[in-house]
Amino acid sequence: MNRFEYMRIPVKYIPEDIMYQYNLAGLIVNNHVLVEIKKVMYGLPQAGLIAQEILNIHLAASSYTPSRHTPGLYTHNRRKTTFTLVVDDFGIKYHHKHDALHLLEVLKKKYTITTDWKGELYIGISLKLDYKKTNSGSFYAGIY
Repeated sequence: MNRFEYMRIPVKYIPEDIMYQYNLAGLIVNNHVLVEIKKVMYGLPQAGLIAQEILNIHLAASSYTPSRHTPGLYTHNRRKTTFTLVVDDFGIKYHHKHDALHLLEVLKKKYTITTDWKGELYIGISLKLDYKKTNSGSFYAGIY
């Protein structure tokens, strides 16, 4: 984050073991603990943008870049791999399986992922792909 965020947490919402573990008793003011957020935290309006920027930097190190005109669409500068990202689901189109495996290895360096090589469900939509007609493979990966 370019600048830190702050929030007050009422003491009644902080479990006793957490209060003890982090020695928070001396930080209580008016029954609240003031928290400085230096990275990202679920619920902050900028959380999604920050996560996207972190992912883009990680992918760029392996030559994957976002499309200039289509949000959520990525390509590789040498491989015929394209993929979409919607929240935490990747839909990957590849021409050679080793290209898909390359992307998976890049993602695994930073994230825990699951895969569905049949590609039957993506972002809650059931899909039936004609692999013969498209002459390529596809599968879907979830990132957590």
